[in-house]
Formats: sequence, C-alpha cells, structure tokens
Amino acid sequence: MIRTAGSFGSFSKNEQEQRWQRVREFMENKELDGLVVMGSRYGEPLDRYLSNWIPGSIVIFPLKTPPTLLARMIPEMLALRSDTPEKERPWIEDIRPGVQSGAITAVFQEKGLERGRIGVVGNDTLRTDWGGWIPFRIWNRVVSKLPNCTFEDVTAPFGQLVLTKSNEELIQVRQAAQVLELASKEMLKTVRSGATELEVYSAIQRVLSQNGTYAPNLILRSGPDNVSWGQPTWLFVVGAPRKLEPGDIVQAEIFGWCAGLEAQVQMSVAIPPVSSINTQCAQLARQTYEEGLRQLRPGKKFSDVVAAMEAVLDRPGVWHVTPIIHSMNPMVCIGPAGVKIKSLPGVEMYHQLGTSRILGPEVVLEPGMVFELEPNACIERHRVNIGGTVIVTESMAEPLNELPTQMRLSGEADRRK
Repeated sequence: MIRTAGSFGSFSKNEQEQRWQRVREFMENKELDGLVVMGSRYGEPLDRYLSNWIPGSIVIFPLKTPPTLLARMIPEMLALRSDTPEKERPWIEDIRPGVQSGAITAVFQEKGLERGRIGVVGNDTLRTDWGGWIPFRIWNRVVSKLPNCTFEDVTAPFGQLVLTKSNEELIQVRQAAQVLELASKEMLKTVRSGATELEVYSAIQRVLSQNGTYAPNLILRSGPDNVSWGQPTWLFVVGAPRKLEPGDIVQAEIFGWCAGLEAQVQMSVAIPPVSSINTQCAQLARQTYEEGLRQLRPGKKFSDVVAAMEAVLDRPGVWHVTPIIHSMNPMVCIGPAGVKIKSLPGVEMYHQLGTSRILGPEVVLEPGMVFELEPNACIERHRVNIGGTVIVTESMAEPLNELPTQMRLSGEADRRK
C-alpha cells in the first residue's frame, strides 16, 4: 500500500476550534495570561498542536488575543504561498521569523504580556528530552528582558491536556500504525541468515519513505544475546553492519508519524535455531503484552497498569532494560526502565546503573489516549522486545498492530503467503 494524495491527512476547522478552546480553558484554570510553547523538531512537537504547521517553531498564545507563530527559518515561512489551499495553511495567521530572545520579547510587549503570568511549555521533561528542550541562552535572555513577567512551567500538565486525542487525530494514528505494520512485514521478509543489518535497515526505511511517513529515527539491534538498544552504531562510524547468523534475534523499534501523530512498533525476528532462553524471553514478553491489553481501560491509573505488567516479569533472574509501556502523542506517561538490571551478568563493569522512576503515575486513562505496549524481557544478556500501538476506547483497548506483538521466525513470511 502506497499512501495516495487522498490518504494524507488535514484537520478541520472544528478540530482547530476544539483544540484552542481546550487550551484557553486550561489557561483560565491556571490563571495564565499567556502561553509560550517552544517547539521541538525531534522531540514532542507540541507547538504543532496549536499551529498545525511545521514543527520546531515557537507559539505565543495569549488568552484573549490572536496567537503569534515565530518560525525557525525564513524559508519555512515561504512554504506558505498565496495559492496554498485553505486546508494546508497554518491555523495561526500572524507568522514571523525568528526563534531568538529578541523576537519573543517583542511579541510579549506588543501583546501586553510583559507583566503577565505566563505558562511555559518546554522547560521540563517529556519523552526523552530530559530537563526540557528550551535553549538555556535564549530563555535566560527572555527572563532577563521581562523582569515583570511571572513564568510557570506547565510542560507536564499541558502534555497531559493534549494526551486525549480526537477522532480526527486517531485517524492519523491508525494510518501511521498501518504503515508500520507494512514495515514490519518487510522486515520479516528481509531477515535471514547471510543478510546484513544494513539490508534490514534499508528495507524498513524504504517502506516508510514510500508511504510518506515521517521517520526521524530507527532502532536496530541483532545477535543471539544483545541487550543493548538504540540506532545502529555503524551509523556513527563505529564498526560495520553485522552479517546475520543462525541463532540471531533481529529487533527493531520502528517509528512513524502521519500528520504529526505518531505510532510505534517493536519488531523481533529470530533466525532458527532459537535458544530456549530466547524462547522464554519471547513468551514472557507476550504474556506481559496480553496483560497490558487487559489493563488499558478507562478509569485506570497509569501506575496500576504498569504494576500489573511488571508483575508478569517479576521472576528470579528476569529484568528489563527499556520501559514496557508509555503514552504517545505525547510521552507524558513512561514506565520505569532498568528494572532489576543488577541481574545482568557483568553489571559491575558499568557505573551507577539503576532503575529510572515512573513518569505520570497519577494520570487516569481516558478514551482516546494512545499507548505503546512494548514489553521487553531479559534473562542474563538475552532480550526479546515486542509491541505495538494501542488506543484506549470507551470499554477496552484497541490494538492497532498484530505482526510485531510476538516474536516471529525468519522464513515465516513465506509461510504466511
């Protein structure tokens, strides 16, 4: 399936009005005169939630007057033309160049916000932007130039506000998940003894590109007992792509964005013969995934869902290196990582390893929230990671992926035809 022109999304006027109204109610409840949303090109593009435009800009959103968008670069502004169709235009009419402190303070003064109470999005933690993503020098100058402003970081509560997605947004999440299912299928076809990591990486990227899906990152690891995670080290001139061998497990975390909405999958393909320890890891990961589906219900606290999933892995010698669940669009809720990592043989060679804290434990699940179930089970240095994107509905969890939700065997693609 190649995405056609008709399958590329655009949001309605009603979607804009609903979002802006929710944000204004949020500001009123927090007694804010304005909101400044700092864009992140590679993290959570929360600026786009208000602008419906290229991420990485700054949105200054007064409570009672029209908002302003500060574009990262002039060429991005020029993407807007007089003949740009209405449905493709940004929602904010006042677009100016410059994400520097002078441009920010000028808008504050023009809008009468220089003595206001301002909510700031971007100074705290979301996703993997530990400590926020606002450049220190820019923000330090803004604060010094606006001494009569009162600034309050609202990154986490704003993220929680936008966590519940509309029907229009969920259409794009489903679209992204469908593309990732196709990428997983292509990965299954490509993994075989004698192939290389580069062939697998290229096959996945080709499907994402052919379907017009934004994919800034791709995690890939291989080997019979590889517990590490991240982009291939050979992308950074460290070693060379491995040649795959019998007994290997090839694992990928595949990301895809459609219309600014993200889906993820964790695809795991084993090349026979599969060791008994890897089979056990795969079984535990699948049981944890099934428990996650049972737990993702409206009214549940995120911490309770995490606890139920962690209980499946609470066995002697079993640990996990990455979170087994997190929210998406945005990542406000993230399960702990490095749980029982001291079970790793040779752990003494690493310094200060431990368990990270859970983020967003008190968030109560609502219909329309999107989660990534990504259980990984580790025994010794063996690891299997599976998972897919799931939507919380009025009564149950709606899984959007099937192929990546259990470990697959090389050659299985031929048998599935």
